[in-house]
Amino acid sequence: MLEARALRKTFARTVALDGVSLEIGAGEIVAITGPSGSGKSTLLHCLAGIIRPESGEVLFDGSRIDTLGEADRTDLRRRSFGVVFQFGQLVPELTAAENVALPLLFDRHGRQESLRTAHSWLERLEVAECGDQRPGGLSGGQLQRVAVARALVTGPRVVFADEPTGALDSLAGERVMDVLSRAARADGMTLVIVTHDNRVAAYADREIALRDGALAAEVAA
Repeated sequence: MLEARALRKTFARTVALDGVSLEIGAGEIVAITGPSGSGKSTLLHCLAGIIRPESGEVLFDGSRIDTLGEADRTDLRRRSFGVVFQFGQLVPELTAAENVALPLLFDRHGRQESLRTAHSWLERLEVAECGDQRPGGLSGGQLQRVAVARALVTGPRVVFADEPTGALDSLAGERVMDVLSRAARADGMTLVIVTHDNRVAAYADREIALRDGALAAEVAA
């Protein structure tokens, strides 16, 4: 479903990716691991169409996405991809349910329908009580589960999670990973996780380790 071919990306004089190639299958949960600065977040951002590699190719369902314009890549992320960032990045002025409903509203779904769907996802991710609260009143674990609900609400085929538990304590992190992995498996979504935490990587079917921008190892669960 998702493929990278010889990706290369530099920032100033630093090589972030140095010819990385990989394939990720439909419904697979993959952890991308490695030390800080190894290129794992850059790889995820290239796979998700957030940034473009300087050379190489990124394919989704056999079609290149790295050559798409910004508007088309944004549309792809809205319709087929879901993204979870380390700090959630919720809109502070909106309630949790309104934050989750945003991708549906951007896709021109009706407000009431979108909010009903949002509330159902909050219930599924065990934070139904947070629906009418704003982010400022939520714990870190609650915030991240709301962010996960927002990423899943459109029924994406691929979910990208960039250090989804990095800002959480171990208990909250385990709860987030538990609900995220269960939801992905139940709905047949592909899940790509960037992490430096072995406990998070243990949720994956396969671990891809990077070092200095290159593939260092690949281990099946």
